[in-house]
Amino acid sequence: MPWRGSAGFNFNQVSVDANAPASSGVYALFNEGKWIYFGESINIRQRLTQHLNNETNERVRRSLPQFFAYELVAGELQRKARQNELIREFAYSGLCNERLG
Repeated sequence: MPWRGSAGFNFNQVSVDANAPASSGVYALFNEGKWIYFGESINIRQRLTQHLNNETNERVRRSLPQFFAYELVAGELQRKARQNELIREFAYSGLCNERLG
């Protein structure tokens, strides 16, 4: 199923603080025309801040994501299922996800 979440926002701390919800869901990191990474979290804003401040996935760091977007999804099982659905759907584009969630 295609992306059905928010539009894209700049991936920097000011924009994350202003636009990312402190809510459960999945998120995407991307550049113009290229998906980079899909993740899930109980707190999207907090997880995006972690990516900005302490990115440990070398492939994501080298890809220099410029934008983020999110979908609100309640419940851990539902979040993981949606994240995995997105990873499978967009795997052809060279995602930095090392495995399914």
